[in-house]
Amino acid sequence: MVLSHAVGRFEESNICNLDETPILFEYLEGKTYDTIGQKTIWAKAGQNGWDKRQASLVLCIFVDGILRVPSMIIFCGKGERLGREQSDYHPGVEVEFNEKAYMNDSLFLRYIEEQLVPVLGGRPTLFAIDLMGSHKTPAVLEKLQANNITPSLIPARCTSLIQPLDISVNKPFKEIMRELTDNAIFEAESLETFRKWSVSHRRILTTSCVGDAYYRFHIEKGDIIQQVFRKVGLSLPIDGSCDLELDIKGFSGIQIGNWQEDQGCVNEISTISDIHDNDESIEFVDSTELL
Repeated sequence: MVLSHAVGRFEESNICNLDETPILFEYLEGKTYDTIGQKTIWAKAGQNGWDKRQASLVLCIFVDGILRVPSMIIFCGKGERLGREQSDYHPGVEVEFNEKAYMNDSLFLRYIEEQLVPVLGGRPTLFAIDLMGSHKTPAVLEKLQANNITPSLIPARCTSLIQPLDISVNKPFKEIMRELTDNAIFEAESLETFRKWSVSHRRILTTSCVGDAYYRFHIEKGDIIQQVFRKVGLSLPIDGSCDLELDIKGFSGIQIGNWQEDQGCVNEISTISDIHDNDESIEFVDSTELL
């Protein structure tokens, strides 16, 4: 068990990683089920393209492994004429609709305001996110700054190396979700009263499986979340005392050390000696600019 501690000015409850990943409505390709001992096994195939329909799943995990922000599913569409469907969604899942089923600028801004900010308590927060366009708009950066949230932007093509969700969470989470989805589909289709799936029913089922899988993952595999944040250095002590825990694919023997001591503190204003007076690498600031 990893003991709770502060990482510089950030508490473990205020260091998090968000990621968006596609999900399928069905995961039946290449799988068959039947009674043990049967000599002839019929393959079960998805119908009407359910295994091709996608939605986007948004997850936000915290260093201490506690589930604070609900998962979000973004379905393709306008979200109109839903009727009673919405009341059947899993209570632990936020559901959104847009034409491309992805996190656009306005939705991400609303996500920060409605889902993230309320659980942070106004404390300093480190928010690890990739370089997706909606993550770095002026409006988003202003909103983060206004709420004491420091974005830690993960460079392109580096998410598989240093993004906690990509490294250790998305795959095992989807395995749980796949298991729950397949079981729910077979259970429903085995009923005599079953006729066919509607898009509405499949959306409801998807929210149910995502919500249950996300809760189950935090209960059963919360230690994985804690460990991966340490592996990439996001929750290690800033004095470098635990750098040996750094475990980034393709890199070995990484030692960052205590950057506060190594870098020292540079004065904002300093007198230039005659020796370096002509050094072009030193920026000259007119004293009138400081007034």
